[in-house]
Amino acid sequence: MEKVGFLKGKYRLRIWLASIAIPLLLTTLNVLATEQDIYDPHEFFFTQSFGDMPEELQTAREQGKQGILLFFEAEACPYCEAMHKRVFNQKRVQDWYRERFIIIAVDIHGDVEIKDFDGITLPSKVFAEHRRVFMTPVLSFIDLNGTEIYRHLGMVKSPQEFLVMGEYITDGHYFDTEYKVFAKKQDLQFADETAVTSKEESSNQE
Repeated sequence: MEKVGFLKGKYRLRIWLASIAIPLLLTTLNVLATEQDIYDPHEFFFTQSFGDMPEELQTAREQGKQGILLFFEAEACPYCEAMHKRVFNQKRVQDWYRERFIIIAVDIHGDVEIKDFDGITLPSKVFAEHRRVFMTPVLSFIDLNGTEIYRHLGMVKSPQEFLVMGEYITDGHYFDTEYKVFAKKQDLQFADETAVTSKEESSNQE
């Protein structure tokens, strides 16, 4: 009888240990899965570019992409940094956008030379002014003819919103529907204020 009691106690101990170990294992696997879905956006989201926009357009055509996405940013812009850490580093975002767009980051205070779609070569800070960008972040979608078809001012706050924005462009909804109208049909909610940093404010923070 004592042996039976001992075995029952040992069995209960195993069940108790399993009840602790299994949830812990699942939590660890979820954390690892989440970490595996996060990648450096400089390497896995943005295209390595020499800043020749006409050449990038030709590459986009040859690769069957739908256009170019320009991301205007500034080093001191907290909203740009937030997008790098919350949106651009997500694998599902990287895979979806890189399949459809060439994506180029543009520093609105930088001196790296960029050849615009009209063939004019300018420092990136002048390139930004030439394209009438005076705040960050700004997302500019360019079609295969070099024409801006949609511009989004301010931070995109989640991967879901950014993917909805991509569908808004690739499915041609920008022709006849405002972005917020389209996005709300996808059950997205927006804050009243647009999170942007002005060019003057960015310069003062540097």
